[in-house]
Amino acid sequence: MLKQQSDSWQLAWPDASRPVFTDGVAVVTAQQWQQQLQAVKRFIAMQPGDTVLLYQADPILFSVWFIALSQLGKHIVLAPDGQPDTLQLAGAQCDWQAPQAAVRADTVAYQPRLLLQNSCRVSFFTSGSTGLPKLVTKRLSQLLLEVQTLQQQFGVALSGQTLFAATVSFQHIYGLLFRMLWPLCYGFTQHRTQLSYLEQWQALLQQYDVVLVASPAHLARFDDVAILAPYTSRCQRIFSSGGPLNDVVPPRYVAALQQAPTEVFGSTETGGIAYRQRNTADVGWQVFDGVSVSQGPEQALQVSSAYLDSAGWFTTSDQVALVTERSFRLIGRLDRIVKIEEKRLSLPELEQYCLNSVLVSQVAAVVLTTTKPQLALAIVLSNQGEQLLKLHGKLVLNQQIKQHLLQRFERVLLPRKFRYVASLPYNQQGKLPRSELEALFEHD
Repeated sequence: MLKQQSDSWQLAWPDASRPVFTDGVAVVTAQQWQQQLQAVKRFIAMQPGDTVLLYQADPILFSVWFIALSQLGKHIVLAPDGQPDTLQLAGAQCDWQAPQAAVRADTVAYQPRLLLQNSCRVSFFTSGSTGLPKLVTKRLSQLLLEVQTLQQQFGVALSGQTLFAATVSFQHIYGLLFRMLWPLCYGFTQHRTQLSYLEQWQALLQQYDVVLVASPAHLARFDDVAILAPYTSRCQRIFSSGGPLNDVVPPRYVAALQQAPTEVFGSTETGGIAYRQRNTADVGWQVFDGVSVSQGPEQALQVSSAYLDSAGWFTTSDQVALVTERSFRLIGRLDRIVKIEEKRLSLPELEQYCLNSVLVSQVAAVVLTTTKPQLALAIVLSNQGEQLLKLHGKLVLNQQIKQHLLQRFERVLLPRKFRYVASLPYNQQGKLPRSELEALFEHD
């Protein structure tokens, strides 16, 4: 369990036999995990420099390295993935990189309490909607405060036998907090393998009470969730973060599992801001305990919390309507309000209206930065849209969608380019990087 002290945090694991990780067959106990931890700490103590690049594909190795570096007060830089160019880019910020291979563990006396240093910092690479990498640094104490909030908000309803499983990586803030640190700090077992398919989730529900930490993209793709209905009582909660779920997704989960996913709203910079669970259609975002919100110029959401370095207000690029001082509704992104032929256009509004067409299942709009700005749409078609494309071709389909949009938007604001794709290019965090959307239109 997690406890805050004056200059450190205490992580208490009284039971050496408790399962920390499992792959569904083999179990890693707290005793075995701690043997690796002590070996890694000895390795770290022999390395020069305090800024360490950490990328581990295996959650056990990642957790051992993260806690060891936290105990020693190091600066942890998390590479977003293990691609060679990514590691080279991230490594330029660091003194050395944690090795990929496991460090040989020796038998050591079990310690029921571990101390994590407040002086530890954790840096994340985040791209947001632009696709350009940016380094954001948080203090470990900020992350652990957020973990405490998650336990207070959601953990009291979980059983002691709960298994945490995930479709997302722990190398980013959402996965680090929800998939890794929360269960690690509060005694829940973690599933070792990152899930990709609905059938993997189904298999876990046959054995365990499960919390699923997922991305909006995965939850949207799990379209046959009705097969999970026999395991409703074992699905303890579903989390989603990275972007709002499409309106058609929550009702599918309510029908199958009697609960909608709990959507979490926030960013790497701000930490968690609010959450909602759309068991009914009209639900606003509820602000987390310890977070305050207000409205700035152009209805921009402003946030104040202990997860931020400054004591004042942080102004986001999200446009909101405040319902109460503890709840709000999202209107859209201020950085996605563009000008076409000197006319203002909200890309989220256009996307939402496009989804009203029976031909469209998913859509993303982007303004291409050519000599003259051009609005482009990437579209995942519905079954009806696929049939129209097959029978009449792309030009007819383009015109049908334009005619639909003309009911709401002036002709000058209509898209000039269309791409019909099997799926939108979401990244691991459930975001749509602008660079990936632009790449769909490169070969016109």
